[in-house]
Order: sequence, then structure tokens, then C-alpha cells
Amino acid sequence: MACAATHRLNFPRIPIHVGDVSRLSADNLLGMARLDPGALDLLAGGPPCQGFSILGQRERGDPRNDLFLDFMRLAAALRPKVILIENVPGLATLEGGAVLRGISKAFDAAGYNAECAELVAAQYGVPQLRWRMVFIGWRRDLGRNGGFPPPTHGLAGIGDLVPNRTLAAFLADGFLSTQEAISDLPVVDAGQKAYRYRTPPSCDYQKAMRTCSGAEVDNHYAPKMSEINLARIRALAPGQDWRDLPRELLPPGMLRALRKDHTRRFRRMTWEGVPRSIITRFRDPKSGEYTHPEQHRTISIREAARIQSFPDWFRFEGSRTDQYDQVGNAVPPLLARAIGMEIMRLLRSRRPRVAAATKSRYHLAMPATANLFDEVPAWA
Repeated sequence: MACAATHRLNFPRIPIHVGDVSRLSADNLLGMARLDPGALDLLAGGPPCQGFSILGQRERGDPRNDLFLDFMRLAAALRPKVILIENVPGLATLEGGAVLRGISKAFDAAGYNAECAELVAAQYGVPQLRWRMVFIGWRRDLGRNGGFPPPTHGLAGIGDLVPNRTLAAFLADGFLSTQEAISDLPVVDAGQKAYRYRTPPSCDYQKAMRTCSGAEVDNHYAPKMSEINLARIRALAPGQDWRDLPRELLPPGMLRALRKDHTRRFRRMTWEGVPRSIITRFRDPKSGEYTHPEQHRTISIREAARIQSFPDWFRFEGSRTDQYDQVGNAVPPLLARAIGMEIMRLLRSRRPRVAAATKSRYHLAMPATANLFDEVPAWA
């Protein structure tokens, strides 16, 4: 697998298991980590929760259905002090909240008190408006809670920013911009690759991203584009989108579209703006605001990685499609680091500490019982 090759390249001393997680035992993991049950500080993962969205009528053969259960099966056997799960905010409303109730019962059944919050990557130094739903569960015998790091950038607190709503300019004050994220990277044409840095780093973020990277940068490949898409991009100024295209350049499917819809399609980024959430389809201009502010192309793999806060020394392996997928599906490293540092701070505290409640639109119900939840099959 390409992701495993990427892991081995960047972290050659850290073991990785490649295989069916349903066949992975806690003993395997404990052996790799050289730990006993209960000694592990943190078990973190991003298991898909789609299986909960069709409770009682799950489609046979869908490999995603049991991945969350397998994750919690391993968690229950490993008994880590803290369990961390990240996913998309939208899962909270799936099936009228059935997914969230299932997750609550899973934590309770394993012996953990858990909370959830929607974290915005831009509030932690990532140059990107990316929301993630984060669940943190503490083993009950520890008498602790919390782990959601206070924001370090911007003026808003946790839970103050809501996905898919217009963000007031003053709330974005302090967020990193497109210019801070990628302006020092080499000029490159669509379908080409460049290696030499464009300029010296001009801000602290660029300096941090270029630490240990040398004189050249890897994965700076700009996707190849059709002539019609190149013509569309050339016709747009920074901040403009499909509504600013001449009618003859509009895609056929958008000739009848309402002007209030799809406002991010074909949008050209601005240097002063905060980049939008990176997805696996960032190479396609109709997928969103992924067109370079001044060069006639969509952003390169390295530029997308920069917006995700991957340092330049981190290299992606596999085909170009593999690399798009790895960058687009990743949790921003700086967001992950902020959460990890906050959890580590709490773990190192000598006395149990009850953190203040985190503002969140959603809450996990923590029943007093520790019985397995009845809406989902018991773990094997």
C-alpha cells in the first residue's frame, strides 16, 4: 500500500502493521509497542463510522461497517489511558443522531468517559479552514477528562465557529493565509514538477515547513489540465469563480445552475485568504477553491500538503492518485500535535484534573451502566 510506503520512508524506525484490522489482536499491538494492558497512554485512530448509519439494516459485505467496532474491540483489550477518535462533523446528525448514540455506548461499554468537540484546524496554526469532529475518552479509573487544546490562533474559542457558514472577517484575524502557506514554493506549470524553492522563507510558517528540507522540495507536481479548464482558469482573477466565466466557457451542467449555488467551483484562491479544506479532488478546479492565486493551474501536491501543515521533509510515495488521496484524507499534523500535547500535559499532571466543559453543539450521553450497547452486535 502506498500509505505504508510513505510511513516507512518517513518513519523507518516506527513499526507499521499492514493487514485486515479484524484479524489484528491486542497482543499483536502490545507486542509491537512492548507494553502490558493498561500501560498505553493513548490509542488514536480515525475509524469510519458508516456502519452505525444503517443500524439494524447493515449491508452485508460493506467493509466499513465493522471498522469502528474493531477499533473499540482493540481499545477495550488494550485499556489505554486515553482513546482519541477523529471523524467528519457530519456524522453527528446521521440517522437522527443514532451514530452519536452508538459511539457514546461504545465508549461506555469499554469503560471510558468521553466528550466530543468540533475543532477547526485554522485555530491551531494550520493555514486551512478544516473542521474535524474529535472524541476523547478517559479510562474511568483515572478520574480525568478534557484534552481539547485551547486555540492558539484567531479570536474564537472551541465551538464558536460552525461549518458551512460565512465566517466573519474579524473571527479569521490571526489565521494563516494562502500567502504564508505557499508563496515561497517554485513556479510550476500544469502537468509539470519543480524542485528548487522560489524564494527564501518570508514568515515563521514557511521557515518551520522548510526545516531539515535542504535546497530542494519534493512532490511539487501540478496536475495536468485540459485545454478548456486552462482557458477557464486564465479567465478568472483571484477570488472569482464560475459565475465570472464567459458563458461560452461554462461547463454544460452549470448553464442552468442558480448563481447562489456552487460558489466555490472554479474559484481562484487569493493570497490574503485562508485556504479551504483540502480534499482528495483538489486537482480538479470544479471541486472547489483550489486554483492557484496567480499561476494558471490548480495547487500542487506539495502546496496541498503545506496547507495541511505537512513539513517539506515529509515525502509522499505511490502514484499521483495515491498522493492526492494521502494528502486529502490526512489529519493536519499541527492539529494532531496540539491535541497530543494537551493530552500529554494532562497525563503528566500529578493529580486528577476535571477540565471545564468544552463548548459543543453535540454531547455524548454517558450512561451509568457499563453493559454492551444493544443496537450494535457485541464484539468478537
